[in-house]
Amino acid sequence: MTYHAITVTLENIGGIVAEKDKYGSRTISTAFNVTVAGKRQYAVQMRGAPRLESGMVVTAVLRDTDNWQTLVGWLNHSTGEICGINSPEISFWWFVAGILVSALLCLKWIHEAHSGNASASVVVWIIAIAAMNAWTLFSWRRSAKVYRLLKP
Repeated sequence: MTYHAITVTLENIGGIVAEKDKYGSRTISTAFNVTVAGKRQYAVQMRGAPRLESGMVVTAVLRDTDNWQTLVGWLNHSTGEICGINSPEISFWWFVAGILVSALLCLKWIHEAHSGNASASVVVWIIAIAAMNAWTLFSWRRSAKVYRLLKP
């Protein structure tokens, strides 16, 4: 997937709506309206709870040029904070944790297979774990690409 980095000034920020988790303690995502380069953008989504102030200068990463509905994350130039995406280090450690859990479960299932206690559901679990590992691998790759664009 191609990502595009653009440096812009965010003006006239309003309509901020924070989506909370089911306990109401953590902000999952934030939607807001903003004017960018004289064009009004509505319901722009950002993961987490970014600081939003009119006049902010950010380097934004978009999946599609000029389409703010594809916002992935940004670098706030005044604070140096990167918002909207996990750091590559965090994504990498989630990937490593997934691999370790997979290895332990596979060893358990191999032991069960040799002792004659294996069931058909093992195949479903192996596919689910492979999907989880693929998801964490692509998450790590995505965060590394975005960080490379934001901090060359």
